[in-house]
Amino acid sequence: MTFQMWNWFHWLFIASPFIFTVILYFFTKKQSFEQKRTIGFWLSVVAVFILFLRNAEIFVKNGYVIDAEMIPFQICHFANFVLLLAFWKNNKVLFSLAFCLNLPAALLSILFANSLVNYSTLISFRAQAYLWGHMLIVGITLWSFLVGFIKINVKTFFKTVILMITLYILGLLISNSINALFGFSANYFYALAPEHGTPLELFYSWGSVYHLGWFEINPIYLVATMGVGAVVVGLFYGMYHLASPKLPNLQ
Repeated sequence: MTFQMWNWFHWLFIASPFIFTVILYFFTKKQSFEQKRTIGFWLSVVAVFILFLRNAEIFVKNGYVIDAEMIPFQICHFANFVLLLAFWKNNKVLFSLAFCLNLPAALLSILFANSLVNYSTLISFRAQAYLWGHMLIVGITLWSFLVGFIKINVKTFFKTVILMITLYILGLLISNSINALFGFSANYFYALAPEHGTPLELFYSWGSVYHLGWFEINPIYLVATMGVGAVVVGLFYGMYHLASPKLPNLQ
């Protein structure tokens, strides 16, 4: 069984996080805040465990050798830990990061699921982790919004933007560093190059790659993606404030 873009299964994949959100909201809407927090925490644990199974499969198939794919610093991999810590600490900034950055990133990964096309089969931990992992990131985050965990004011928003920029710069630095040290091909937060088949490829083509010794950078791509990231985060911040008055949990 292989994956094809825009067939019935892809459309089901696109719909899956919204179906999950509705079902979860229906079954938890009468529970207390702490009960919902516990549910969110353990769902996040499940998401992290799915990521662990994926990495274990890669480790075995690579001949018990670690590679860059196993380090959970890619946007959607990292999102699992953002949600886990957000529920554990009830942290407003982490919930805001999940809503403003991880949610749109995971949605894009579902819409432009080109990576799945390159998998020889969907019957593997890696492929299933892509399907279930992205569905859970979107579904858990949307549910968190509906039941009132995500509360974003101006101060929280600016802290979120600062954290996002910090993570992006760290992605660039860490990717270059471990690539130079271990010969990996890391590309955390897509700071070095875009995911194939995504709109970010256009920004990459606008610039040129420069090598400063072992350090690789495409300045135009970097600035353009940071600009788009800021627009997306601002858009979701605006969507939050448009929707929140209509939800009693957020008032």
